[in-house]
Amino acid sequence: MKKYIERFAARTMPSAYKNLRMLARVNASDETMLARVIAYEEEVRELRAELNEVRRDNRRVVELYDLVFARLRDDMPLRAQPLPTNAQND
Repeated sequence: MKKYIERFAARTMPSAYKNLRMLARVNASDETMLARVIAYEEEVRELRAELNEVRRDNRRVVELYDLVFARLRDDMPLRAQPLPTNAQND
């Protein structure tokens, strides 16, 4: 049964299964592993900060895009103006 579950896990979620196997072999007192985990956590923190910055920049670009097109639409000197209607001819 154990082999069946291992094969099933390896096929359905290979990366998670590989990580679990690695963690099962790691000694908790291994100092290099602790240093690696701390380094990974720091890298994840930095990547999240960069991702948030990219999201803020993207939001600014969208706002500026909308503003530019709204101004172009409103302030365009060559846009077609409706002809004034002459109320006396009706």
